[in-house]
Amino acid sequence: MGIMEGYPRKPNTHHQSLMDMDAPAAGATSSSATHAPPAPHHATAKKRHHSGRTKTLLLFVVTNSISILLSVTFSRVTGLGTGGSGGDSALDFAFSVLSSSQSLAVDLHNRVEATDAIIKRLISNSGKMKRDALPPKLTPDEELTVALGPHTLPFGYTPNLDSDKLYPAIGAACHRHRDELNKYMRYNVTGDCPPDAALAERLMLRGCEPLPRRRCRARGPAGFPDPTPFPESLWVVPPDKSVSWAPYACKNYSCLVDSARRRPGSHSHHHGCEACFDLAAGKEQRRWVGQGGDLDYDIDTVLASKPRGTVRIGLDIGGGTGTFAARMAERGVTVVTTTLDLGSPFGSFVASRGLIPLHLSAVAGRLPFFDGTLDIVHSMHVLSNRVPRAVLEAELYDIYRVLRPGGIFWLDHFFCTGKELTEVYVPIIEGVGFRKLRWNTGKKLDKGPNADEWYISALLERPMM
Repeated sequence: MGIMEGYPRKPNTHHQSLMDMDAPAAGATSSSATHAPPAPHHATAKKRHHSGRTKTLLLFVVTNSISILLSVTFSRVTGLGTGGSGGDSALDFAFSVLSSSQSLAVDLHNRVEATDAIIKRLISNSGKMKRDALPPKLTPDEELTVALGPHTLPFGYTPNLDSDKLYPAIGAACHRHRDELNKYMRYNVTGDCPPDAALAERLMLRGCEPLPRRRCRARGPAGFPDPTPFPESLWVVPPDKSVSWAPYACKNYSCLVDSARRRPGSHSHHHGCEACFDLAAGKEQRRWVGQGGDLDYDIDTVLASKPRGTVRIGLDIGGGTGTFAARMAERGVTVVTTTLDLGSPFGSFVASRGLIPLHLSAVAGRLPFFDGTLDIVHSMHVLSNRVPRAVLEAELYDIYRVLRPGGIFWLDHFFCTGKELTEVYVPIIEGVGFRKLRWNTGKKLDKGPNADEWYISALLERPMM
């Protein structure tokens, strides 16, 4: 149901006044129903067009009738005067008159058709001129005001909105970054959008999410190629021309792959997604396939925890380049991947694999899904002790909300210290109300066995009601 359903319509005063003139006199009964709205404009134009054709046809019939009547009368008169000897001559004259009248009628019809075509062209050109006319030039502040609203509804109050105004959806934190927001809104209306993807990402990370909409055309890379057909696309690095590289330090995918191979473990370009652009070798080929240890769950084992075919749609929170969604796609499961273009073109890469990227910061806001609809939600490394506890708790409840009863939350390598594990995070996770299908903890060993760093991996089910 759309938000504008049940919308009250503003009465047409001109139509109402005409109806009032035709209303019955005082004392006469009348219907209490409201007057029907006037016919649409295109219907009126169509009526006028048919009316013109009808008039032309009527003129043709009348002209012929008069011609025949005159010819018959003339033949009678001529026959009386000549005794019938001039009948053939009179008849020839009548046919001549009839032929002339038909020619005139056809000529008139052609003229009407030509005039009708000219009028249509004039109306069409008039609309095109209006569409092509440049909108008034606005300052960035004025353009921002247009984006932020509110905007008065054309037909007034609607109960669905409980307002006579429409308020565009933007993040509350947008108002805290007015200078950067003004810069973001500085563009040529109806022209190409400026190359400011990095600015957009920065605003989103600061809570300005969603960003206000803009009245400009997003630029695309020159020479954009056709995508690789699915499912081959799942494991093919896309052509460099599929990305606008201006915002990034690397200017092609080879640079991203090579930088990770030269500096294993380096996060400088990938913001925690080391080597995830390397689909030919390395970790991406091994992720979620086979049992790598207590913390590394196998994707087929996870799917086998539910009846066959009942895990169909899901979400991967902070899914990097989309490899989890690719593994699920190979098994007939559709997974949406949330990601940001932090230092690399993650969104474009996910889309090039034939998967669905959702441009959304990982944990800052409410998940944009209906209650009780997803079969599985997965998150690896994104949820950790780096997230404020109140925000983390709200995120876990939101995951519970979007899962259907019986749906699975796959918590993959949640990071914290040993003390936090027992005193903080176990109580928070258990307090949400998930049922534990599987639960494993283990030490994070990249800094040595003496470091007090731990992982949690778990399969958590929203209980059936």
